[in-house]
This record gives sequence, structure tokens and C-alpha cells, in this order.
Amino acid sequence: MRPFPLLRVRGLLRAQPQFAVALPEAERLFELNRRFAQVVPAAVARACRIAALQGEVALVHCANGAAASRVRAQAKGVASVLSRADAPVSSLKVKIRADWSLPSAPEKHDIPVAGLNAFQALENSLPEGGLKQALDRLLSRRRGR
Repeated sequence: MRPFPLLRVRGLLRAQPQFAVALPEAERLFELNRRFAQVVPAAVARACRIAALQGEVALVHCANGAAASRVRAQAKGVASVLSRADAPVSSLKVKIRADWSLPSAPEKHDIPVAGLNAFQALENSLPEGGLKQALDRLLSRRRGR
């Protein structure tokens, strides 16, 4: 699961008194989504989010029908994992929101050969220490590809 920017949101909510009342709810939803991502497949966790808790019903928004179907099939088990004594969850309400999903992870571009050679030369010229060790780890990962 990709981490939520909860720390930034927490700072923004605390900075504005009129929004500070939303902080406990944001933290509760963050924790529910963390537990949700641990119990469903990774692809489903990327496509779905718990948007609200209405009484004992968790409202789950899914970006597509396949993810929604999977959540519905696992609803009892997911609800039991989400349920806590202070915030019981007895069932899930799943909604498909085709306009909503997490953005795709940005494509990672590998370092070109010339860049790797330059890093290798730099590593050879550095004295022993943290920077040399970091370059060695970077280059060893790239050599393995």
C-alpha cells in the first residue's frame, strides 16, 4: 500500500482551528485503510479506500467493478478485521466510483550506462565513509538488473 500523506494533512488540520475537529476522523480513516490494505490483495487495496464509517458500516469506494466484486466477496472477513471495540464494523457498503482512484506510481527510469560509469568513477575516488557505502549499495542494485 502506498502511504497516505497523513503527516502533512495532520499539520494542516492542526494549523487551522476550524478544521482541527476533522483530525480524529482522518486518523481513524487512516487506521481503517491501513488494516484494510493488510487483509485484501494489493491490487484491491490500490483500487479501493474506506471513505467513511457510518455507524457500524464502513463505506468503501472502489475504482472498478472487479475490485468492488472482490471486496463484496470478502466483506464479512474484512469487516471483522476492521472492527475494534472502540469502533465496531459490522458490514461494508461498497460503491463503485469510476472517477476515483489512486494515481499510478510514476514510472521509474533506470540510470543510463554512462551515468553508472560516472558513479563508479566517483565511488573509486571517494575516501571510505557513508557516501562511498551509499554509492556502493546503489551500484550493486543496478548491477543486479
